[in-house]
Amino acid sequence: MSPADPAQAAPVLLVEGAGFAYRTADGLLPPVLADLRHRVPAGQMHTVLGPVGAGTSTLCRLVTGLLHDRGETSGTIRVTAPRGDAGTAVMLGDDPEAQLTGMTTRVADELQLPARLHGVSAATARSRAEAAANDLGITDLWDRRVTELSGGQRQLVALAALLGLQPDLLVLDQPGLSLDPTMRGRLSAMLRDYCDAGGAVLVTGHQVDEFATAADQVLALGPSGLASLPLTADAVRAAGVWDARAASAPAPGPTPTAGRRGAPLLAVRGLHAARGDRPVLRGADLDVHAGEVVALMGPNGAGKSTLLRSLLGTLDRRDQVSGTITADGVDLARLPTHERSAHLGWVGQDPGAQLSAPTVRDELMRAAPLPRRPRHVRDEAIREREKQVQQLMRAAGLVEAADEHPFDLDAAQRKDVVIAAALLRRPPVLLLDEPTLGRDAASMSRLVGLIDMQLQRGGGVLATTHDQHWAQAVAHRQLHLDSGRIS
Repeated sequence: MSPADPAQAAPVLLVEGAGFAYRTADGLLPPVLADLRHRVPAGQMHTVLGPVGAGTSTLCRLVTGLLHDRGETSGTIRVTAPRGDAGTAVMLGDDPEAQLTGMTTRVADELQLPARLHGVSAATARSRAEAAANDLGITDLWDRRVTELSGGQRQLVALAALLGLQPDLLVLDQPGLSLDPTMRGRLSAMLRDYCDAGGAVLVTGHQVDEFATAADQVLALGPSGLASLPLTADAVRAAGVWDARAASAPAPGPTPTAGRRGAPLLAVRGLHAARGDRPVLRGADLDVHAGEVVALMGPNGAGKSTLLRSLLGTLDRRDQVSGTITADGVDLARLPTHERSAHLGWVGQDPGAQLSAPTVRDELMRAAPLPRRPRHVRDEAIREREKQVQQLMRAAGLVEAADEHPFDLDAAQRKDVVIAAALLRRPPVLLLDEPTLGRDAASMSRLVGLIDMQLQRGGGVLATTHDQHWAQAVAHRQLHLDSGRIS
């Protein structure tokens, strides 16, 4: 039950003078967080925003006790149940793939497993799972295979499974990742209901969205710690976070181009796709012309990622695809996947799946085969590639990270490495699956710069996104995919 006066109640989360420094083989690094002070009462949702690198994800892990063996903690962090004894906290991280157990095949089992592992009876675990699925609007996923879910659907399944533990404090790191506007609104409403029932919620992220506007308090995390953040355009800009609200101030887009002249670089007609025995695409048509960005939008599970993977030929063998896919006059449907890459560059939602080299520089140097040249001029080709790599690292803001392992970078930087690698191959069309996920204001600007390079070369971009503000600012055309068709 929500306390009558949250300001006077004992907080569910108490943070007093808290800080954290990561430990490496060479000793402690400089603190990521220092002298943080905050409290979240029962019945309230607080949102903490900051630019990439400010420590928002570290804060989530610190609060939920996930950093004990990773470094040195200072200060006091206490989670208290409404009845006054030690409380429980759970965390939904910014990578739902990592939070699904990998121990189940069906969504129904995934939803019930955490509660069962904590000793909850089968009947109670099922009842809680059904209630959470209903609250989040994912009851239609109950009998689905986990591997068939979209990124947004996986996010909601992971959260519903955690709700079955009935924690006192729910900590969410960038919960809007991969969620369409309707689902973000539904989730924020569910979190308000959770607070009304006496729970407490801490949300962190790099973007102003529905979870910020629904919060009781919004704070900015910066070098000086936590401070109240008014949701005005100037304050949000000064905090270095991205304003994803569709009605917010216009964002800079790529350099205007002529676009839509002549034959399209990519023409798709009558594209059908079925994942197993479930139809996803039902005759989708689209074009991408030189010099244009086409944004493909639609609800979670509509098939946006399936469409891109159908174009690439990377769906599972048991899935069926039919239709016409033409690029540069070539019927891509007749080509194997590796030959399609000459026409289509690919940057998926999970950049880690496309990275393999030990450093950023090596990743880009190996991104495409060197041109065939006589052995005695091979050194010249290597020097030319080094020049191209340096140019792309400057454009992507990766020069200082050139010798870093890609997996040591934040998610947005990892995606920028994959985009830069795709640009090195100079594909006529660049396919971007949710390129804006987890970005702050600065990394949004870098993304626009990389897209602009593709357009200025005479290429085109097809990008899926749930970010209406970004689509309005960057895309020359916006398409909507729903019920298997594009409008």
